[in-house]
Amino acid sequence: MRTLVNIRSSSWLLLAGLCVSVVLSVGLPLSWGQEYGLLENVQAATLLLGMLVALMAARQQRGMAASKIWWVAALCWLSVLGHELAWDALSVTSASAGAGEAIGSWGLLWWKPAMMGLCLAMLLACVYWVVRHRLISRVVLRWLRERAIPWGCLLVAALAMLLSVLAQGHGSAWMHKLPDATLAVMGEVAQCWTYAALWWAQWVLLHHMQEWRSSSYLQTMHFSLTKGLERRTI
Repeated sequence: MRTLVNIRSSSWLLLAGLCVSVVLSVGLPLSWGQEYGLLENVQAATLLLGMLVALMAARQQRGMAASKIWWVAALCWLSVLGHELAWDALSVTSASAGAGEAIGSWGLLWWKPAMMGLCLAMLLACVYWVVRHRLISRVVLRWLRERAIPWGCLLVAALAMLLSVLAQGHGSAWMHKLPDATLAVMGEVAQCWTYAALWWAQWVLLHHMQEWRSSSYLQTMHFSLTKGLERRTI
């Protein structure tokens, strides 16, 4: 019960932080929302930390079939991190273009086929682990049965992502009344909270799965002691 209360409290804190940050983003320095600015660096650090935590979880739970869920999570964090870091590389200034004119350079990058192949390989690896180790039935459904999924954190992440998309020019007419620079900062702030909420959701699930390992260890010890007592009795 205490864990459930803590999860609910953390969800409300994430939601409050998102709301306050979005409101305060109007007064934040415009440089924070620029390319390679402070907010993008915070996003990259959160994604990198999420991947490292997933790898740590996979190492701690090695030997368990459920540990492969963390390899899937690590690849997901890595793919989003690569997207964030390579996004700015898709627009460069061409020598033939006018001064300050940016063109889409995705087709000009020689490593485009390599990146597409890497993303496809990561996707196939995730699908293989999910199917081979039956992660849906062994992990996800067990999360649902034990009510371990932090839905509040996931809802905050979805809300923050929605605000980020709206601030990036896909929103309603009332958002277009704000200056473009303010919308850029607001979108980056909301995206930071998206990754923070997902990071916390992963941490909650990791903490919950550590109890699986301890419970399975206790069951193994109980089985071994029972068999030993039976042999002595015989």
